[in-house]
Amino acid sequence: MRNQTVLLVLILFLIVACNPEDLISEFGDSIITAKSKVGEVLNTAQNDFTQDAKLAAIYGLNVNTKGQVDLLKPTENAFVYVVQSDSEQSNEFYVPVYKTTPAKSPINFIDMLSLIKDDGAKDILGLAFGKLAEINISTSVSYDDSPQVIEKMLARGDVTAYRSANPGGKIDMFLVPSKSIDTTASDVADWIVNFYGDTTSLVLWLHPGTVSGTVDVISD
Repeated sequence: MRNQTVLLVLILFLIVACNPEDLISEFGDSIITAKSKVGEVLNTAQNDFTQDAKLAAIYGLNVNTKGQVDLLKPTENAFVYVVQSDSEQSNEFYVPVYKTTPAKSPINFIDMLSLIKDDGAKDILGLAFGKLAEINISTSVSYDDSPQVIEKMLARGDVTAYRSANPGGKIDMFLVPSKSIDTTASDVADWIVNFYGDTTSLVLWLHPGTVSGTVDVISD
């Protein structure tokens, strides 16, 4: 009995002494960016969806101001990876899961569009999504990761003004093949970032998807 008491005291001491963030770090960081799980998702999709699965799009739901999501908070934020199959002519949706393989996602194109509060931008993305069963983002395409994209967007005056007017607003972002929006585009990828509040959106299009690209406003 005495040994059990000593062991219990030791365990309690270790729990109190340890920082919970340190405990999490021992199992791997739960904070991810858009590009960090692409390979893992594609490996999973090629095993359980189809062998020719390729990346078609990435959707960031409620990313933070560093372009990140936390896998320990899947109901609050997420990166959803859309994969495409030429053989199936269809898409499947995956989300990374902390400490295990990615899982099929309940979030789909309808959910993604529902948080865009501007009809014009919603129409553009809706048309793009409609093409993703047939086109993908080549593994040779160069595009920036989500932190670099968000940093560029947050430096803009119109974004600063919008966020000041909508202090509770959120940020969603989309990576799509450029040719899903512009049929004349080469084999590159574009980022679309949706800053949104309860009733309005400021939607910006970075093309191609690097900070050296051009930014257009596609919301009214």
